[in-house]
Amino acid sequence: MKNKIVLLSIITLLFGFQKLLGQNYLNYYQTINDAEIAHLDGNFQISDSLYRVSFNLVNKPFKEDYLLAAKNSEMLRDSERTYEYLRKAISNGLSYKRMKKQLSIFKKSNRWKIIKREYDSLHKDHLKTLNIQLRSEIAEMVKNDQKARTPIFGSWRKMRKIDSYNYNRLLEIIKQNNDKWPGFSVIGEITPRGKYDVTENITLLPLHFRKEWIVQLKPYMLEAVLHGDMYPYQYARIIDYRIGSEEQENIVYKENNRVKISDRCNLYGTYLNAKVCDCEIAEIERKKIGFEPLEDYYRKVKGNYECLGNR
Repeated sequence: MKNKIVLLSIITLLFGFQKLLGQNYLNYYQTINDAEIAHLDGNFQISDSLYRVSFNLVNKPFKEDYLLAAKNSEMLRDSERTYEYLRKAISNGLSYKRMKKQLSIFKKSNRWKIIKREYDSLHKDHLKTLNIQLRSEIAEMVKNDQKARTPIFGSWRKMRKIDSYNYNRLLEIIKQNNDKWPGFSVIGEITPRGKYDVTENITLLPLHFRKEWIVQLKPYMLEAVLHGDMYPYQYARIIDYRIGSEEQENIVYKENNRVKISDRCNLYGTYLNAKVCDCEIAEIERKKIGFEPLEDYYRKVKGNYECLGNR
């Protein structure tokens, strides 16, 4: 009986820890957004303070956030702090090409020469923390996905075959990974164009899966978002493209006292110039996954959106 009580206590603690970790990342996403908005407003010192707070909220912040923090500290002419953020970013997978392209002022400092010398060593140490074999396999899956969709090499039959293989292989990988999505902690944060893009990323694959396949994968992807293994944007984009918009088809709304029907709209709002089914619902759902408010997001990506259902 005593052993059962101890076991139950351990399970309760573990469950509580998982919930706490999820909440930590929700707080992290919110604070990162506050830092980014402060930067856009020109409040670089406040932005830096918020970045430093956010990086202490979780054990593994994202490389893109470290990079944005480095770009912000550039505006403060603080080469030491920029250097500090860049070392963290590289240790989490930042490529030399992206680092060089995103920086300007810092490249004139002596610290730039140091970070260039340190890059290879930091990058190699990062790769040692990952499942390189699985990372390479998923990269090949993404490559085949894109190849099947090119005019020269692709065909409808080939796309269906590749998508079916990728879906079933992902299920196997999840099972082998203790029923967890193979996210950043396993294969690394592959975002060569930033966190609001899926180029070369594993989350490109589900965009071509059937709706019922996404339903099966949804719990694993959501868990990944809440535990820092996937960006909220990446999850929301998949749902918008494959589920959210389909569930919200033919939503009726009024415009100039006339009833109109939208044949397609987004649940979250991720695409540029998106039609959001219901902005009030969207804001509630975005908050649940740590996805910044519509106004903040579209300001950052320099896009527009239209609210339909709550006019």
